[in-house]
Amino acid sequence: MWFEGYWWWVCASGSPTSAQEFALWNVTGQTQGTVIPGSVVTSGTLTAGQWNWIPLPAPLPLAIGTCYNACTGFTGGFPNTNNQFGSGQPYAAGLTNGPLTAYSDSSGSLPSPYSISQGVFGASGNNPSVTMPTQGSNSANFWMDLQVTSAAPSGYSGSYRLWPNKFDAAPETAADFGANYVVATEVHFSQACTINNIWYYSPGGVDQLATECGIWSISTGKLVAENASPTWSGAAGSGWVACAFTGLTLPAGEYKVAVYNGAATPDPWNAKQLRYWDIGAGQNGITNGPLYAPQLAAAATADIYTGSGQEPGQCTFAIGPPNQYPDLYVDGLAQNYWVDVEVTPVGGSATGQPTSQATSAPPSDPPTVKSGAFLGFFP
Repeated sequence: MWFEGYWWWVCASGSPTSAQEFALWNVTGQTQGTVIPGSVVTSGTLTAGQWNWIPLPAPLPLAIGTCYNACTGFTGGFPNTNNQFGSGQPYAAGLTNGPLTAYSDSSGSLPSPYSISQGVFGASGNNPSVTMPTQGSNSANFWMDLQVTSAAPSGYSGSYRLWPNKFDAAPETAADFGANYVVATEVHFSQACTINNIWYYSPGGVDQLATECGIWSISTGKLVAENASPTWSGAAGSGWVACAFTGLTLPAGEYKVAVYNGAATPDPWNAKQLRYWDIGAGQNGITNGPLYAPQLAAAATADIYTGSGQEPGQCTFAIGPPNQYPDLYVDGLAQNYWVDVEVTPVGGSATGQPTSQATSAPPSDPPTVKSGAFLGFFP
C-alpha cells in the first residue's frame, strides 16, 4: 500500500490547534522501532471539533504484514477514550478496514505485537520522530488515524520492492541452519525492469553474510544476473542489507532472486520464517507495481526435498555450489527466506484500489482529555 498521510481528531476544547509534527514508525521489537524516511511532516493550523487531514508531500510505500505506529507530538491536551481495545471492549478483536488492521490489546485473534498496547503515549518530549511512544493507558483510543491506497502516485518514477519501508522481518523469523545454501524468492516482472538492488534479511546473532547473489530465469533455469563478490550495505546480523546493480535491465518474465553463502565453514547466516506463503502474510501473493511474488499454489513447481515428485514452491533453495538453480522445496513448510529485489520499471505505472482510512468516526467529542506528549496507532 501507499501511505498518503495522517488524520487527527482535535477536541472541541482543551486541545491545541497550533501546528504539530507527525511521524510513522516501523515497530521492530518491544519498545523498538525505526522512523520511516519521508514520513515526518508538520501540519498547518488545526481545526477544533473535527478530523484534520495532514497529507505527506509524497506518498510512501508500505509493506504487507508489517506493524507501523503513527504518531504525533505536541504540548497540551489530547482526545482520549478509555476501555476500547481490551478484552470485552468494543475493539477487543481489533479494527479492520480494507487492507488496514489496528491490533487489539487482548489475547484474541489480533493481539498487539511485541506486547505493546494499541494506543500508546510518551512524555519524554514532544517530537514524535525522536522517540517512539510505547506506554499504554487503560486500553485507550487516542483517535490517531492514517490513510493508504493501493494506487502508486501519479507520475511516480521511482523503484519498487516486495517489502518496502520494512526494517524488520516477522516475529516468527529465525536464523536458518548453517549450510552452503542458495535461497530464493520467486518474483515475476510484468514489464521490463532495471535492477537496482538485491536485498535479503540478515537476522540478529549471525556473523556471516551471503557471498554471492543473482537472479535466475525460471523458464531457462539459467543465471541472468550475478554478483560473485557483493558489497553489502550493512554488517552481518544488521537486518536488511542490499547489493547494488548498475546498467542491468531484464525483460518481463518469471524469475528467482537468490543469495548464497559459500563460506568454507558455514554458520547460520540466512533468515527463515515458516508458513508465510500459505497461511501467513503472503498467502495471497504480493504485488507492488511491476513486481509480483505469487502465493504458494501459483508458484513454479519444485522438487520435494527428502521426498519424491514435484509441487509448487514459492521460496526455494539449493545446497552446495552457488551455480545451482534453486529448485528444492520442503513439503508443507511454505517458508520465506526474506530475499527481495528492488527494480525500476521501464515505462508504465501502477494501478490500485480506493483509499482506506483505518477507524470509524469518534464521538462528537471524545469524553476525556489529558495532557501528554505524543501518541501512536498500530495499523
